[in-house]
Amino acid sequence: MNDVQHESSTSTVERGTACGSSPKAKKAADIALGLMGASALLSDDFAEAVSWQKGGAALIGQDAIFKAAKQTGADIRIDEIVTHGKAAAVSGQVRRMGQPAALFCHMIRFTSASAKQVASVISFEHPLKEPRK
Repeated sequence: MNDVQHESSTSTVERGTACGSSPKAKKAADIALGLMGASALLSDDFAEAVSWQKGGAALIGQDAIFKAAKQTGADIRIDEIVTHGKAAAVSGQVRRMGQPAALFCHMIRFTSASAKQVASVISFEHPLKEPRK
């Protein structure tokens, strides 16, 4: 399996103060950014039979996931990263060219608490609604 590299990404990434600095939090953020096409995905970080549920689709295996993680120009703000045991959640806002801002959350399950490989990901994204005045 080849790693997915995004050579000329036009994405900008901002990390909020609630993101933490642990190695597991950093790895979770890197995986979330890779799934959104803002950074590279490394095959060593994913179990061979990894699954990704997103937008009504279920992808199984590294090949399917790496094909779906395409480079997109986006402004991404990670607001929060939470990790515990084998789980991590990465949430924030994304704005892609020509689209309204959206909220996102990636729920990442690792194969073990050491967070060496991703077993599954469930991703949610929906348009950001501005509060009514």
